[in-house]
Amino acid sequence: MRSQRRLILAALSATAFAAAVGMPSSAMAQGYPGKPVKLVVPFPPGGITDVIARSLSNHAQQAMGQPMIVDNRPGGGGVIATDLVAKAPADGHAVLLAAIGQAVVNKHLFKKLPYDPNADLAPVSLIAQGPNVLVVNASSPYKTVADLLAVAKKSPEAVTFGTYGNGSSPHLQAALLMQRTGASFTHIPYKGSAPAMNDLLGGQTTFMFDSLITSLQHIKAGKLRALAVTSPKRNALLPSVPTFAEAGVSDFSFMAWYGIHVPGKTPPAVVERLRKEIDEFAHSPAIARQFADQGLELVSSSPAEYARFLASEDKTWSAVIQQAGITID
Repeated sequence: MRSQRRLILAALSATAFAAAVGMPSSAMAQGYPGKPVKLVVPFPPGGITDVIARSLSNHAQQAMGQPMIVDNRPGGGGVIATDLVAKAPADGHAVLLAAIGQAVVNKHLFKKLPYDPNADLAPVSLIAQGPNVLVVNASSPYKTVADLLAVAKKSPEAVTFGTYGNGSSPHLQAALLMQRTGASFTHIPYKGSAPAMNDLLGGQTTFMFDSLITSLQHIKAGKLRALAVTSPKRNALLPSVPTFAEAGVSDFSFMAWYGIHVPGKTPPAVVERLRKEIDEFAHSPAIARQFADQGLELVSSSPAEYARFLASEDKTWSAVIQQAGITID
């Protein structure tokens, strides 16, 4: 009897253990979010990424019943913020709002990262995209992209471009333009986009790739001239400005984009709950209009679609970086 009882107790213990092992994913998903969600942003307050984060935060708090707290963690090219989320518990309470640098480019710029970008992060959804614009000082002699390229091919040292740092998105766009056209420009990296823009406005540099919303005020004020937008189609905010294809560079385009990531082993049901909220956010007419006025289109995707998009971007920009020999460390 005693041995039979021990067998029964052992069987019951094994069943309970198996149930406990199988519980976390489904139970966690049903109770998610069980506390405030931290939305980590790799940039300082005030930029477009921060605007996206705070708008999403407001929507998510109403929809999910828990605060979504924006946590700005600039520095290290986004490595600090990315590492924070990559090493957080995989329960959906730490979320990364990433741009191209954090999601794709950094692993090709840094020789060593404190996290595994492929294993330690999981894609949830794209959330927004928008074009950049190539701008010159309004007093510049360059009226078209062709004017700029003609001089750059003859005298590369005469054509300079400012960026907010080595390996930054504007740096990569300029590298791609050089590779597509055979022109050469001189890179001047700054510690931030504001000083780079100040020097362009002051005539110290020749041109800059910048976000549409940042440059728009200076274009409308007559301080900058837009030569081309980087999107495949013209933008409604600058309808008279041509695309690069229309300006004579047929194989050049770029869209700034932003996406949501979570720690790598986050349960699929939790990922799906986040994706659902992003989809509702992106398809809210009122919110979409607000961002359209800033040159951004809100979008959403499945994790699988976003993963395929990331793979395509990785293929493009890894080749650009390798050919240009761009490194951070």
